[in-house]
Amino acid sequence: MVQVATIHDKGHLRVAFVFGGLLNNAAPMSVHPTLRAMTDLLLDELPTLAREVLESTQHALQSQPKLFAMQEAWARRRGRFLSEFQDELRPQLERLREGDLNPRKMASSRPGQLSLVDEHQALRDVGVGHVAQLCQEASQQELFQLGNFFTGLHRGPVAGRDLNALRPALFARALVDVLAGPDLNADQHFELVRAAAPSLAAALVPRYQKLVALMEDAQLTPMVSTRPGQERRRSLFARDSQPGALADWHARSQVIHSRPQMLPKGGDPMLDRLYERILADPSLAAPVKAQLARLQVAVARLSRDDASLLRNEAHPTWRLINAVAAYCSGFHDAQDPRLVEFLRFLEDQTGALVHAAHPSSQQFDYLLRLVDAFIARQARERTEPSKEALAALEREPHRGTWLKVLREQLDEQARRLKLSNSARRFLHGRWAPLVAGSMVKLGSDHAVVQRLLHWVEPLLDSLRERSDGVEKEQLRRSLPPLVAGIESLLAPLALADEQRKGLLNDLMALHSRVLSARGDGQARPRSDAPDEAEVSRFVEERDSEHASVFAHAQVSMSELPTQPLPLPHAGESQQRTESQLWLDGLRIGGWFHLFCDDNWSTTQLVWIGEDRQLFLFVDQGGEHRRSLTAGALAKLYLNGLAMYLEQDGLLERAVATLLQDLDR
Repeated sequence: MVQVATIHDKGHLRVAFVFGGLLNNAAPMSVHPTLRAMTDLLLDELPTLAREVLESTQHALQSQPKLFAMQEAWARRRGRFLSEFQDELRPQLERLREGDLNPRKMASSRPGQLSLVDEHQALRDVGVGHVAQLCQEASQQELFQLGNFFTGLHRGPVAGRDLNALRPALFARALVDVLAGPDLNADQHFELVRAAAPSLAAALVPRYQKLVALMEDAQLTPMVSTRPGQERRRSLFARDSQPGALADWHARSQVIHSRPQMLPKGGDPMLDRLYERILADPSLAAPVKAQLARLQVAVARLSRDDASLLRNEAHPTWRLINAVAAYCSGFHDAQDPRLVEFLRFLEDQTGALVHAAHPSSQQFDYLLRLVDAFIARQARERTEPSKEALAALEREPHRGTWLKVLREQLDEQARRLKLSNSARRFLHGRWAPLVAGSMVKLGSDHAVVQRLLHWVEPLLDSLRERSDGVEKEQLRRSLPPLVAGIESLLAPLALADEQRKGLLNDLMALHSRVLSARGDGQARPRSDAPDEAEVSRFVEERDSEHASVFAHAQVSMSELPTQPLPLPHAGESQQRTESQLWLDGLRIGGWFHLFCDDNWSTTQLVWIGEDRQLFLFVDQGGEHRRSLTAGALAKLYLNGLAMYLEQDGLLERAVATLLQDLDR
């Protein structure tokens, strides 16, 4: 049985179909025959698809001189491309053939677990996004129909997700992974991906056309062939309305015959029309619209005493309305407890404004600050499961400094106690990284870290060579509590079994060597071989003699070797400035569209590090938590893969539509 369902998608209506009630939570039924026919077709054509991409990429690299630098890297991959590309796609297509509509599910984050996205990972996502965008542009109509097909098959929530299991990102991810390798850095890998992207987009066009033909054969085309609506995700470089648009509309409206008033007598007809257009915005949920409509009384009273209201988009009133609309637009479910709590707070706080006979702009500004504080508080509450992980991420940059200081101190004590080279290597290579890692993970003041530091002196003493049997017997008796105390601290650090066993085995070997040393009253002679820890410390610490020479000598600049430095590219400099301005303007609580893990998601910024180098995003359900470095977020932004949910405010959209009415 075929059921028809309507699905609203942020500004346009899509018609989807439901087979046998699969959209409900009924028991799973057999795989739909059209879905199985689609996957069978792709599995059969997979070798041909891979070969077409291979040959087209080879031709592109040979025919375009600017891609000559990529030919060597491509040559190392060409021989294995056919098999690896198919190996990436075949298991996922086979799972899809059995009815798994999410063949590669993203694992949900455990409480406290974070997915860290650095600049290199972000560049991989940029590559996937670039390839997927080319494929989307080449097969837009077919992909829209396939999207409706899979929306009808899918069960569960659909908001904010691309449910097309055969979306271009599936093939783009395979291409990006196959072209990766240790011989290429992130930038070189991205350039090779860009060179191969048009080949994949061209090869997928006839395949998507064949998939749509299968739907036509099954007489499903009328269900999925509605015309694609306006693209939901705006272009990266789309800008807000021009400054002064509100004043321009106000001035032009004054010389045009006004429409009949929509609100009670005494109201400003232009304000009435503007507010009417604001409330008609399709992105506003009904409860949000009700709260903004309630605020309209106070806005109308303010307009009588404040002439700047209809001339300045930066007025606190409009900034408040934009802030409320932008925050509420991130909730797909109008019954979300956080949205309900926010609207209840807003209703309580707007009471004084609504009942004030002469509200002022200062009152709106104060309410805006309260709203910002409430949004930030509500967002920060979502960081609680990741509190410890975030603290560890912020401490990570100090690991190198802490490790160096620990090694210096241990080396000094090891020389004072005349420890063997093997003991010093253990302290330098095992113990110092263990303590530094615990300081990063738990903090320098944590009880476990303090106990590790407490065991340093007994540990050093246990590694000291003994000259007689009495001292060895004392050491033998002290070793069990020493080793047990150290081992008890390894569990809270959650070390890997290999690392834990390696540390304990090395420690046991050192103690065995000390206990088995000859007891003739003479210390064992130290090896003349250079100690690795001492050499490393010497290289790091010694002062350069050349520095003092150049500090006091007269140097002829003409005798120095020179190397021309390339001038910074103006476009790159402008992009860095633009991305930095965007990063500086980010505020906790905002909703974003992010392209990570090969898919778009609606996610909220809930935490910013003290130095603004780390940003934590949490999706609507709280299942996926991603921490992005500033560099990673900048790369996603510059490539249109990270953007505010609403780039244009509610007011700006209303003014834009009113200006369009005047131009007709």
